[in-house]
Amino acid sequence: MLIGPPGWVLHSLVALAGLIILNDYSLPGGGGFIGLLLGLAIALCTVIVWTARFGVGLLRSDGRPRLRRHWPRWLTAPIMGVAVIGLVYFDVPSTARFALSESSLEDFARTVASQAEETEIGDTWVGLYPLTSIEPNEGGARFLVSGTGFLDQYGFAWSPKGPPPEESHTGYTHMDGPWYLWVSKF
Repeated sequence: MLIGPPGWVLHSLVALAGLIILNDYSLPGGGGFIGLLLGLAIALCTVIVWTARFGVGLLRSDGRPRLRRHWPRWLTAPIMGVAVIGLVYFDVPSTARFALSESSLEDFARTVASQAEETEIGDTWVGLYPLTSIEPNEGGARFLVSGTGFLDQYGFAWSPKGPPPEESHTGYTHMDGPWYLWVSKF
């Protein structure tokens, strides 16, 4: 059992950890603390199990032929891990999620900005983001994304007339065009 190649259980856990981590990093501000902690915990457990099994396979003389015979199964988990690290490093999850949602977010922001008086808009999904704290803001709109940040919360501000006005508990970082990353500080 200890010298056999990884099976579908280990590969499924590696894939689950990768998906959790990629989902977390696709949200503004790096997502939520709990989700990232869960993904990293699963990843750490799979690394420990894979490394122990690989070490036993290397040290035992009857394990080395199995390593050679089943090398694709041994390489699957490390390749998935490197792929997740590379995608996060090059900010692919965040860029892709925003690009897929940008037109929906802009339509929604125009609707919010065009409202004459502040109307209560409940939490909603727009594009691939669960939004909360939706409000017009000086000719634009801003909204937080649910489940982001540990103490601070993150979202987007759509401001076609330039940078949104700074407040003591907020911060804005220009993303692209009329879009800004909004940080609501603790």
